Amino acid sequence: MKKINQIIAYLIVAMAVVSCSNPAEDGIPVVGTIEGHTPGQPVILQKYTEQGLDVVDTIAVDESGAFKTATKVAEPTFFRINFYNRKFANLILDGSEEKIEVIMDMEDNTTRPTVTGSTQTNHLAVYDRLIDNMKEDQQLINQQGMEARATGNQAEMDELSDEYMTLLADFYEQVKDYSHKIKPSLAVFYGIGSLSIEDNIEFYDSLASFYNEKLPDHFFTKNMVAQVNALKDLSIGSAAPEISLPNPEGDIITLSSLKGKYVLIDFWAAWCRPCRMENPNVVKLYNQYKKENFEILGVSLDRDRKAWVGAIEKDGLTWQHVSDLQYFNSQAAQDYKIQAIPATYLIGPDGKIVAKGLRGLSLENKLKEIFG
Repeated sequence: MKKINQIIAYLIVAMAVVSCSNPAEDGIPVVGTIEGHTPGQPVILQKYTEQGLDVVDTIAVDESGAFKTATKVAEPTFFRINFYNRKFANLILDGSEEKIEVIMDMEDNTTRPTVTGSTQTNHLAVYDRLIDNMKEDQQLINQQGMEARATGNQAEMDELSDEYMTLLADFYEQVKDYSHKIKPSLAVFYGIGSLSIEDNIEFYDSLASFYNEKLPDHFFTKNMVAQVNALKDLSIGSAAPEISLPNPEGDIITLSSLKGKYVLIDFWAAWCRPCRMENPNVVKLYNQYKKENFEILGVSLDRDRKAWVGAIEKDGLTWQHVSDLQYFNSQAAQDYKIQAIPATYLIGPDGKIVAKGLRGLSLENKLKEIFG
């Protein structure tokens, strides 16, 4: 994985050529070229608002693929250029830009658009590079994991599971570090979208406090503050919300029926590759501690019963399982504010939340701490 220092160095070089003179009176010019332009197809400048995306301009494109528009901003504003409803270019303008230049290649699906002329938009490019690098490493680990599973190499699967968790932890730290570095840029709201708020609540809480002071009236800030406040009800030491859902046989299973035990609530799905990669580790730990007052309640966010039940059998998940097959609209997912999976909550015998976000080595260490 490329180091963030290399990316920041690239950003510094790119920013060195950006002018900071005042924009023209009719707004900041946004010019560009579309490689592989399709005449007659719509190119639209849109602005992110609290209600969604508003159309700012329908942009005319000449036969060569060149286009030009202009827009005024009174404060930092997040825009998107929509190319034929197929590809998009994000940009943030704060009013200091002299001109924005965009190059979009409609024929190459492996590259992102190039946008220059805006410091805050350059921040978006850094986040994109971090995400792309992480995905490349993730795909490699997934491929190796499938090969190890096919040959029944459990030791390699365990090693790859740990490697995957380390990859994610490294990625999260790079996103957090860069977000702190560039705040109060609006680009931070884009970058942190790759981080689960549930697994990074302290980080989100610190950002919410900062932006509530610096940009209190911005709808991005208000949304983040609302999410953080809602999740505080799920903080360590709080009573765990009840779960009451059917198991594969249709019988209702409740979380409260397991009171008196340590219960790992495991939000997962058959379609979730990281979940499936983590399952062998959870199986190992369940077999190790199931006789010591430890239980697991698997809450599936599947939509297909056959896929859900098939994954339980294939992965050898012998603990309790429930699902209403409502994907992220599941009542349990709503109550526990689940935005990404895998996600876990460890509940104590008294029904209160002991820990969150435990996977891999962190789950192993926590159970060892509890049961010795």
